[in-house]
Amino acid sequence: MKEPMKYLGAAALLLLFLPFLLTALLSGRKAVAIEQSPETEKLLPMMLYREAPEEAPEEFLRAQAILARSRILLGDQKKVSEVLQENLEFQRSHRIYPGFLEQCRQAAADTEGLVLTYEGKLVEGPYFAWGSGKTRDGKEVMGSDAYSWIVSVDSSMDVQKEDYQQEIKVSRETFWNQLSACLEETEEKEGDFSGITVISRDSAGYVTEIAAGEIHLSGEKLRSLFSLPSSCFTVEETGEQILFLCQGKGHGLGMSQYGAAVLAKEGKTAEEILKYYFPEASVEQYQA
Repeated sequence: MKEPMKYLGAAALLLLFLPFLLTALLSGRKAVAIEQSPETEKLLPMMLYREAPEEAPEEFLRAQAILARSRILLGDQKKVSEVLQENLEFQRSHRIYPGFLEQCRQAAADTEGLVLTYEGKLVEGPYFAWGSGKTRDGKEVMGSDAYSWIVSVDSSMDVQKEDYQQEIKVSRETFWNQLSACLEETEEKEGDFSGITVISRDSAGYVTEIAAGEIHLSGEKLRSLFSLPSSCFTVEETGEQILFLCQGKGHGLGMSQYGAAVLAKEGKTAEEILKYYFPEASVEQYQA
């Protein structure tokens, strides 16, 4: 039964993107420019399927659809092509559940043309899986006034998630070997591989700088090096292991998907959810 369903999903996806592909082939690049073509909307259901957790509430899906649309419209033709390729690759490597795909398609249709704006301009609203209980401040994280519209808000519902806190263990040997390899990619060639100290955190509790011996790294860099759930962590050296106790999952900036789902279950609309997590922004109809 699984194989027929897989092929049925593939056929449905092909039909979904066929108009976009034919337009591109027959009319050339200009014909599928983002601001000119409604075919962009056809990318959203599978894009939303990839980004949203299964069994997501309807209003959460609509909020996520608005963020996805805003992101793709801020891109160029290359971005459209990348999204199309990512969608197709995802479909090839995952089983597609028609019921959830239809929910995503409906969410995209219900919000057609709606985007996130700040002072009348299209903006990209970042999102993450769940956080530390408080979202991060855009200007503080990015170090630029361009992100000052992303303000920190309470997301205390995140701490109720079952796996809100995760323990990650890394052997001491692996830890220092990884850091040594990181040094080789920079001008520094050697370091004092002893002692780990958190130097600074931002107002939401995420590590912004950490020292491992003489090596200084950002929290996000360390998170990337060791595939940590988030950069909101404490660290402890225990014998031959280094223990990270991480809160949340993701970068912590913008909308918490878990928190948004909780708000949706409480009866909040997509617009209200986005206003909660992006109080300085607005949801408006896109104007090319």
